[in-house]
Amino acid sequence: MMKENLSKDNWSLAPRLEGMHDQQEQGPQNEGQQDEGKTIVTDEPSSPTAPIAPLASHENSRAMLHAHFQGAHVHYCTGWSSALYTALLACDVAPGDEVIIPALAPAGIVHAVLLAKARPILVDVNADDLLIDQGAVLAAITERTRCVVLCHLYGQVSQHEALYAHLAADAIALIEDGSDAFLSLGSCDLPASHCDMLVGCLPDWRDVEGELPAFIITRNQAHHARMSYWTAQHDIAERLLCLESPEAEEAPYVDLVGALSDDQDWHFQNNISYSLNTRAAISKQVSFYDEALASLGLRQLPKPEKCERLLQRYPVCVEPFKRDSLFDDLFQQGFKICRTYRNLAQLKFFFSEKSAANFPNAASWSAGAISLPTGHYLSLREQKRLTATLAGSTGSKSGHASKL
Repeated sequence: MMKENLSKDNWSLAPRLEGMHDQQEQGPQNEGQQDEGKTIVTDEPSSPTAPIAPLASHENSRAMLHAHFQGAHVHYCTGWSSALYTALLACDVAPGDEVIIPALAPAGIVHAVLLAKARPILVDVNADDLLIDQGAVLAAITERTRCVVLCHLYGQVSQHEALYAHLAADAIALIEDGSDAFLSLGSCDLPASHCDMLVGCLPDWRDVEGELPAFIITRNQAHHARMSYWTAQHDIAERLLCLESPEAEEAPYVDLVGALSDDQDWHFQNNISYSLNTRAAISKQVSFYDEALASLGLRQLPKPEKCERLLQRYPVCVEPFKRDSLFDDLFQQGFKICRTYRNLAQLKFFFSEKSAANFPNAASWSAGAISLPTGHYLSLREQKRLTATLAGSTGSKSGHASKL
């Protein structure tokens, strides 16, 4: 059964440090122990800012997410990519349909579209915030367009009420990918209000299948009822081996999870609590990066007007020929950093007629972007040392911030 993949042995009380991006390394994360001025890394995880109290009743993790997303329906899947694939099917994406997605997005989105036997249609992102260019979305719509997948990238929450209304009028579904903005979404008013479904996961768990569940969030009662039926039909089918209901819809083979065991749920609660308890620390770290990096002339994301940016990784962009050497400098100092996304030209889903030149904003960012760490494992002293290394490696010791 699919729920057995979520075994207690596979679950960790500490948050995973492996993450959502392509290349990242563990670095000094605790300042508490020092040896000759160097940080010593221990195997003990830092404690959250508030104690985690185990909750006694069954399925409290679902209640926690229900509260975080302000009353929306919550459905579990075994992983983020499985949840995205399930959402596409629930929105009636069929073989041959077109699904519009941003060119700067996790590669798993394209894989889910191809698994549904649909055709991904890539559009460029905005030059300033790197979120999907909504004008480009409207220009890319054809009679075969069935769905648009919109990414809340780098902790930024897209404002797309008008786009959603336009798509709904044309019977085109809109799915939000919230895997890069779990904490930010919780600070917004009624998340998932302007979409059919929102697919998400806890920070740093996007690339992990079968350990902690990912989730589908919806305020659409029809979608909620349909996924509830799919989940129940699979559970009954597994118990009885045969389910004859000629008048009912046959559920597709998806990895919806009906219920967690008490042990599984308790572990999930701990990970949710840890993520929520990082908000204050991350907010301070983002403010420090904003101020410290403003004088280096690096390309940074603009400050949001509405929802607070609570970044799982703080992205900056350097000149492409400097990126590898900067990455090596930070790696040698032991910092947990990553190249944010692969260069577009390296991705297999760019077919022969596509090239990075078709998406100049996404391509220029992906060529020089790196992501800096945030969270409880990073001390202020380490942030200062990291920004000093950035200044030395880029040769930008003064000047004004260069926004995208």
